[in-house]
Amino acid sequence: MPFARLTFAFLASPARRANQALYLTLGMATLLGGGTIGCGSGPLLPFNNIDIGSISVNGGAVQIDRGYHVNFTATVRDKLGSTITPTPPLAWRSSNEAVATIDLNGRLTAIDTGNTSVFASANGVPSGAIPVRVTWLGPAKIATFQFTPPNAVTPGATDSIRVQVLDVNGRPPAVVARVAFAVTAGGGTVSPAIATTNSSGIAVAQWTLGPAVGINTVTATALGEDDKPFPFVTPSVTTFTLTAFAALSPVAGDAQTGLILSSLPVSPSVLVVDSAGKPRPGVPVTFTATGGGRVATPVVSTGANGVASPGVWTLGDIPGDQTLIAKVEKASLTLHATATGTPVYYVPKQVIAGGYATCAINTDDTASCWGEQPKVGDSTTVNRPKPTPTKNGIRFMSLAASMTFPSHYCGISVLQEIYCWGFAALTDTSGRTSSTVVPTRLQSATAWSQVAPGFAHNCAVASDQTAYCWGLNVAGQLGDGTTTQRFVPAAVAGGFKFTTVSSGNGHSCGLSIDGSAFCWGLNQNGQLGDGTTAQRPTPTAVGGAITFQSLSAGETFTCGLTSLGRAYCWGNLGPGSNVVTTPRTYAAAPIFISLNVGGAHACALTADGTAYCWGDNSGGQLGDSTVAFRANPTPVVTALKLKSVSPGYQHTCGTTMTDGAVVCWGLNRAFELGDSTSANRLTPRHLVLAVKP
Repeated sequence: MPFARLTFAFLASPARRANQALYLTLGMATLLGGGTIGCGSGPLLPFNNIDIGSISVNGGAVQIDRGYHVNFTATVRDKLGSTITPTPPLAWRSSNEAVATIDLNGRLTAIDTGNTSVFASANGVPSGAIPVRVTWLGPAKIATFQFTPPNAVTPGATDSIRVQVLDVNGRPPAVVARVAFAVTAGGGTVSPAIATTNSSGIAVAQWTLGPAVGINTVTATALGEDDKPFPFVTPSVTTFTLTAFAALSPVAGDAQTGLILSSLPVSPSVLVVDSAGKPRPGVPVTFTATGGGRVATPVVSTGANGVASPGVWTLGDIPGDQTLIAKVEKASLTLHATATGTPVYYVPKQVIAGGYATCAINTDDTASCWGEQPKVGDSTTVNRPKPTPTKNGIRFMSLAASMTFPSHYCGISVLQEIYCWGFAALTDTSGRTSSTVVPTRLQSATAWSQVAPGFAHNCAVASDQTAYCWGLNVAGQLGDGTTTQRFVPAAVAGGFKFTTVSSGNGHSCGLSIDGSAFCWGLNQNGQLGDGTTAQRPTPTAVGGAITFQSLSAGETFTCGLTSLGRAYCWGNLGPGSNVVTTPRTYAAAPIFISLNVGGAHACALTADGTAYCWGDNSGGQLGDSTVAFRANPTPVVTALKLKSVSPGYQHTCGTTMTDGAVVCWGLNRAFELGDSTSANRLTPRHLVLAVKP
């Protein structure tokens, strides 16, 4: 066998040269004796002849929690103080192995509370003692938390399960605990498999039962660092148990067929039984229709025979399979119906949501409205559930709604005249604010390009880009430097040229031709954006020197979209928001191509037609399927892509990108959604004019 070739690089230190010489001598002796140096199974270099001067354990005193681990290392030096490398084999020792043990690699395991010391030694040379304190601040007990098995559970049901981990004193552990969830009977799934506890010591998982009737169980176990259960947690495992059975069964009304938006001939009903198959009387059953459908009574209790019926089931506007889901506790049953026919959607040029009403410009430039009177403008006092032509057939270039309540509409006719109708729509020469039930022309010879209705005042831009306002002026919202009510349009002070204006409850804003924003009037919520809450009777620059492409005033706030597509808002966006006196952007929001505001919410569109809304959501006007306030832009829950979106007082409407059809969502107090019901919609629904069989 040929000799291995050895190469050594000698260092300058005399001590290291001595050690290296020793290694060379020992290595040559090993080779001559038939051994090997390096990787493999041959004998290693002996260290028992190395002259060790000291051993020091790296780091200082350690505090560790019971059941956890810590790794120790040591530095070995010769008698001249030079570090010996490689480190010779060390013997590790814990002075109290009932408290902690340590293995040959220096990995310490905390066994029980108390104190111990860690030592390392080699060739009879010991290190100094390193104090170790073992505490028990982590898990000591695990139990189900607020879990009561429901009386009704069907296969495939889902449930949120929680466990609480406590320390030895019955408090949430100071050390974050990890809990493993596992399905042990019945099939199904649980997610996540491992969850961490919160500040209350609670870990949460979502449990989906298996597809068959019978017992389902999930266990929860507190884990240590190595994903093994803590041996000292008592009990070490806690178990959730549910027994799935056919708690609900159909009685009538399943598998029917009918036209979309029509009522089915048979009212659906279901039977509720206990685990022994006996009827359960007086049990509330919740019925939820999909596809935009509805039932007469969404929640109804079972009778003495255990049967419950929600009354008439009216189909939604989507052809194909529609469902009605009946729920009792964790049990559910789905009834099906086949919806036939083709919906005829409403496709106008423009749609504008207002206060409990909606208006649109038709393809022939006439206006149609629906919802609350007198904002429909058809000369009657009857609220309208479908688009209804305004009186006199005036042709419009644009429409706008006030974002306050009560509210009104104004529009610019094709002849550049202003017409208004609704509450506080006009102010006559006697100073009386009047409500009109039909579009009524503003008496002015000025040619107008844009109009912005407010609460009891209006602003507009003339064809020469001069801004005018008229009406109530108690807060300086007319911007003429006074608080005097104006019966006819008065020019806004400052000589500015504006591309657009927008009116809120008691304030107004304008966008100058260079993209600068100015606001005036009421400012108690910071809606003027000048960093104060002081009232301003003349146009005042919005803070931040931001260039905007559009500006929109709500009831007590204002928003703008920059030339780069960034949304900014200031003021107070209704319940749940804070007063902001200068423009604040939304860092996590996408780039938008349009932005408009309603009474206390805002909506915007991205280039691909995705809609986002934020602010007040008490009527579901954000379209995110909830009624929760949203401080930041939140996607509207829909597969539809929109080319326009118009927030109203507490509802929102838009038009689809594919065909321009109208969709609406939110509050439906006076038929403002156009679906002939008073049911609120938490997500967008089409406005259907008719159904073709």
